[in-house]
Amino acid sequence: MTSTTTFVAIEPSRPQDAHFRGNIVQAMLAYAEGALGTALVPLSTADRIIAIGSDRMMAARFTVLNPYLKVDHVAIAGINSPTQCMMKEACAQCLQRHVDPKTGEEKIIFTCFNQDQLMDRVDFPNFSARLRQNTVKEKLAGLWLDKLLSENPLPHV
Repeated sequence: MTSTTTFVAIEPSRPQDAHFRGNIVQAMLAYAEGALGTALVPLSTADRIIAIGSDRMMAARFTVLNPYLKVDHVAIAGINSPTQCMMKEACAQCLQRHVDPKTGEEKIIFTCFNQDQLMDRVDFPNFSARLRQNTVKEKLAGLWLDKLLSENPLPHV
């Protein structure tokens, strides 16, 4: 048996508000294209972007959102790194490849030391591959937690 959930739109109550259902990239695209009404601040006027989210969301800046962005904007990405050591630059599980867009110079940096990075330098395919390495650890941790909780259930409060 499957259940169907019907979501009710939240009706905007102020003139500057809009309702949208979708992910953040779809919402930004709808905003840029005027599907949500007249943009109060067109994306093409933004000088700075600070993005925290998935690697695919941040990479959208180079693809579907690119035609709507100011050519010389500065973009900062919050790169969430898998850190195990918690000691800043000790275990190397958070290494991230950077490439200078002008010179092509490659650098490997510790993202645990500074998660806010210039988006133009982040090697997103490398970042995505590194994040995929975590899935096995995450699944094993979940299975281990399920086993522990089945043997020792938490008391109901």
